[in-house]
Amino acid sequence: MKIKAVKLGKIDRPFLITLGLILVFGLFILFSASFITGANKFNDPSYYLREQVFKGVFLGIIGFFVFLKIPLEFLKKYSFIFLILSIGLLVLVFFPKLTFSHGGSARWLNFGALTFQPSEILKLSFLIYLASWLQSRQKDIKKFNGGLLPFLIVISIIGALLLMQPNMGTFSVIAISAVATYLIAGGKISHLAIMFLIGVVALSVFIFLKPYAAQRLKVFLNPQEDISGSAYQINQAMTAIGIGGLSGIGVRQNLISPYLPETIGDSIFAVLGEKLGLLGVSFSMALYLLFAIFSCKIAMKSSDYFSKLLTVGIASWIMAQGLINMAAISGLIPLTGVPLPFMSYGSSGLVVGLMGAGIIANVSRRI
Repeated sequence: MKIKAVKLGKIDRPFLITLGLILVFGLFILFSASFITGANKFNDPSYYLREQVFKGVFLGIIGFFVFLKIPLEFLKKYSFIFLILSIGLLVLVFFPKLTFSHGGSARWLNFGALTFQPSEILKLSFLIYLASWLQSRQKDIKKFNGGLLPFLIVISIIGALLLMQPNMGTFSVIAISAVATYLIAGGKISHLAIMFLIGVVALSVFIFLKPYAAQRLKVFLNPQEDISGSAYQINQAMTAIGIGGLSGIGVRQNLISPYLPETIGDSIFAVLGEKLGLLGVSFSMALYLLFAIFSCKIAMKSSDYFSKLLTVGIASWIMAQGLINMAAISGLIPLTGVPLPFMSYGSSGLVVGLMGAGIIANVSRRI
């Protein structure tokens, strides 16, 4: 397959502005959430902000421009290789000597000074492969054997590896974005019902086999039962959001947030609610919604089927992850351990997220 030269235009400006606003707002909230911890642990209030800028934003912007320039035909041609490499990295987390564990989960690979989550890389590589595969199966997508069955097999393999870590939250994000891409490609609604039933069965088995998952479900159903124990995080998070009211207590004030587990990680949405209130929460939700809207507009304008599906997949991934985090921290679903895209502390998710945004910007240049 030859990679043809394509005349490129400018990046979609509304999309680029929205992405920039999310990044700046995310750094602002991260500093507000971390300056006390940074001062106490490292005698440096800006420690976490600096780490996020140099290890996350800086490397992520490099990744953004790499994927902005890379030919999309190249991604399509080698999509299967990218997926296999990502799955290979995911398998390495089961080797204790290469793994860094946190919170009871082995999700990080540790190569000296380099520590990253291979599951974050898998989010993007799987969507690239899925878009390529769905393009090649346009005539068979509505068939069970040619469409749904192989789709379920690949999802099951990825799901098994992620649930063994365990990492239910990441698998949920991957599954939702994959199903959204599958439906946009022409998948039947009846297939969606089958996937939903399989998902319910798989989730039930996972909860039965993993005591921590059963405990999270129990906390979700009755968050007042063990306030100082297993239900501590969700109660503190909901209290922080409630204290924020309409306009928040102010970015330099701290009432509940210093006592939140994972303040700069999974719980950063609660910090946002406490410090900026409903107005800040609404602003952040509007930014994610605009990101999805502008991404989908780019997808609709694209004449290339692969680009269209990949753009929808990436937008679904960011939107699904954002909604899952917000819903979990607000007590609407059980806690999942899923970070808030572009805002939670952590370089792996931020770098890969910006790579995905680079692909969408790349697609917009080809319209």
